[in-house]
Amino acid sequence: MSLIPLLKPRSIAIIGASTNMKRVGGIPMELLVRAGFEKLYPVNPKNTEVQGRTAYPDIESVPEPVDLVLLAIGAEDVLAYLERCHAIGIKAAIVFAAGYAETNEAEGVKRQEELRAFAWRTGMRVAGPNCMGNANFSDGIFTTFGTSFQPGDPAGRTALLTQSGNMCATVYRMARRSGVAFSHVINTGNEADVDFADYLTFLAEDPDTDAALCYIEELREGEAFLKAAAAFRATGKLLAVYKVGASEKGAEAARSHTAALAGDSAAYDAAFAASGVARAAELAGLADLAYLHCFGAKIAGSACAILSVSGAAGAILADALSLNGGGVPTLPEAVQASLRASIPAFGMVANPVDLTGNLVNSNDFLFEAVNLTLSPSDIDVLIVYLPGYFLESAMDQLERAAARLNKLVIVIDTFALGSRERLAAAGIAYFDDFDRAARAICAYGAWKQESSATPSRITPQANWPAFPSGEPALSETAAKQALAAFGVPVVHDALVRNAADARIAAERIGYPLVAKLVSPDVAHKTEHGLIRLGVKNAEAAAEAFETMTAKARSMPGVRIEGVTLEPMLSGGVEILAGVTRDPVFGWMLTVGLGGVWTELMKDVSHKLLPVDAAGAEAMLRGLKGFKLLDGYRGAPKADVAAAARAIAALGEAVLAGGNKLREVEINPLLVMPEGRGAVAVDALVLLNTLIEKRTEEAA
Repeated sequence: MSLIPLLKPRSIAIIGASTNMKRVGGIPMELLVRAGFEKLYPVNPKNTEVQGRTAYPDIESVPEPVDLVLLAIGAEDVLAYLERCHAIGIKAAIVFAAGYAETNEAEGVKRQEELRAFAWRTGMRVAGPNCMGNANFSDGIFTTFGTSFQPGDPAGRTALLTQSGNMCATVYRMARRSGVAFSHVINTGNEADVDFADYLTFLAEDPDTDAALCYIEELREGEAFLKAAAAFRATGKLLAVYKVGASEKGAEAARSHTAALAGDSAAYDAAFAASGVARAAELAGLADLAYLHCFGAKIAGSACAILSVSGAAGAILADALSLNGGGVPTLPEAVQASLRASIPAFGMVANPVDLTGNLVNSNDFLFEAVNLTLSPSDIDVLIVYLPGYFLESAMDQLERAAARLNKLVIVIDTFALGSRERLAAAGIAYFDDFDRAARAICAYGAWKQESSATPSRITPQANWPAFPSGEPALSETAAKQALAAFGVPVVHDALVRNAADARIAAERIGYPLVAKLVSPDVAHKTEHGLIRLGVKNAEAAAEAFETMTAKARSMPGVRIEGVTLEPMLSGGVEILAGVTRDPVFGWMLTVGLGGVWTELMKDVSHKLLPVDAAGAEAMLRGLKGFKLLDGYRGAPKADVAAAARAIAALGEAVLAGGNKLREVEINPLLVMPEGRGAVAVDALVLLNTLIEKRTEEAA
């Protein structure tokens, strides 16, 4: 159901409306009265009038079915009153009361489940519980007990959406100090019914909103969030996110390395990267991103030129930009020569540019320097460090230069004496801190470049064979055969079931060999001594068969399908590529270099599926240990393109398997020297037996 009655109501009733303007039932009443909201109906059986408006003893006495009801009553009374509201046709409610799931107590959890069940049964949209409410500045509607949001505050085109009431007020005040004005301020509370993605979907379609700032603790509907984020991206609206809880909690993995490497934080990082959001590294960064969005038409990326009256400040800015993913390109020699005509030999001109004391010696020196440094096509933004007096004396030149430029000029004044309003009127951005400026322009520039990218779309070209009923996994042989159908190159092996066959197969394949036990019940064979490397003759192959099968028979619950013999490959670089299902966002691909890089250094990259070959290659190139694939210390370069195709084929296979799969991993994927391809040496396919069990129960 639409959120219009909740966020843009034409009529409102307040249950528990108070004459005390400092109480939860009094604050929204006072705000709405002061905002001039007409169809406002206070409900309080003890008063005939509340803050100058006629009061009613109960909701049934209100002269019209209102769009929205605010419940400023105790949690124990909420559900019964909601039933009464539903009975007379009210479509939306905001529940201010606490005492629900946030308590982590059985009674509160049960109370929230009952509230959720009511909303699903009736179709009524219920915001909260345990929420501060909302402020709609575009229409002058204040359904909140937060006092940071006042009638008379300017309406803008930025929305604020948070999962914390206090952070809602905090970010709002930060952004207002930067001159950002808001269309909506929304606090989601416990999200028993209306959740974060619902609000985001509304804002993506809202004609009064061009940007949304989001404080996120935990998302419940990952797919809906990604869909709403895609709508922001498609319309060019800024979606800026600060996610609290970025440290890894870690994850236990009984059967695979991939699951241990794919934690909660990695999934959020992958989801945000896939959906093209702008990431704020700190809470204040949300306000900074919204502020830069006001100048967005002049920002194409984060490659910056730097003009500074201080060589030290120029170096600090260059470091800050580089550390945050921005660029500081060297200026063309012709530009440097033109700058050198006015800058002494001791002043840098390559970028950063040291203006030296000559800034005060020429009326047009800065004007000319601004135009020169912004002239190269690979420069997106100019940052000018001019503290205090220097900025005051240079304002006229800056204004004249900015008026004729289609690229952004950012002034940094660490003395904080400049006029933000005057600079904004000239189309110039203003910061008083080096690091905040660098983080903001790097994050915004990256978002601007990523928002123009086309998301991958992959249609699987093959099908999985019938999955064995009741089995938790495929054997390695079956797993490799299934993946090969999707284009994953695999090591072809011979499955043998006795020592005599092992001798014959070994002679046919050639030496050296690798012998492996085949069982759906053992994921990591090395840990149990169920792999033999360097088998050199037929007798060694027979002995390996006997030893490994004897070991497997001693392990409880391990079924033996046989032993595989396969060529022992050498000369490549080992890679891990695996896909796990994140409970919020779905399938996530993890790629890392093998050996200590994956196990010890956690040198991995994550992306949500789908991922094409270009995306897979970008993941590989983003690894710290990519040099091992790129010809480190004279070694031959590995066939990175082939590895990327194999990884993309793995992702395609998982998409085709869908809910029938739980996890798929290739470890190792051996990447041979350039031109010789890549090959999956081992594969793990875990099946989703829970889906099968639910199907049986439904039948």
